[in-house]
Amino acid sequence: MITTYETRYSLLQRATDPADNAAWEELVCQYRRFIYCVLNQVGIPERDVDDLTQQILITLARYLPRYDRERAGFRTWLSKMIRNKANTYLRKKYAANRCLDRMVDESNRRGLIEVPEIEQIIEREWAAYVAGLAMERVREAFQGQAVEVFELGLDGLPAAAIAERTGLSIATVYTLKKRVKRRLYQEIRQLSAELER
Repeated sequence: MITTYETRYSLLQRATDPADNAAWEELVCQYRRFIYCVLNQVGIPERDVDDLTQQILITLARYLPRYDRERAGFRTWLSKMIRNKANTYLRKKYAANRCLDRMVDESNRRGLIEVPEIEQIIEREWAAYVAGLAMERVREAFQGQAVEVFELGLDGLPAAAIAERTGLSIATVYTLKKRVKRRLYQEIRQLSAELER
């Protein structure tokens, strides 16, 4: 697996080559979790999320050679693919539910299949996905207790409690939290630029 995040477009170009398994594996590794999380959030049952994720990846492999970055960014293009597959699944589920349960009144039937706004879910999951990748980079960049201090702060512990738990001074706790936070924001900006090309 490639450890640095190369330019997305060059990876996308390489992934269209059937002989370049490493590029395809890297692409799948980077986007499978995002696809999975979005499908989970839109109400696809857990038992079907893996299968639907796999179907999306197969569709991605089929249509990737046709991707035109002049028309849309990759994330936008992939999000549309996820949305279309999820909507197709949910329409089929709705039709099956309607056939099996004609006795349920209209308001209940709509409630069974009501889907949260997928665009908002995609945006929220994308932000979480990029933040997770950025945090992985941050963990590699810092040694010692810096990341631990930052994560304890995210858990809601006040600086004094973090200092007591880690044996650091309160001033050091504030300094470490600030350094990690700054680096995290840098990584998020860089990853966003790289992944949304």
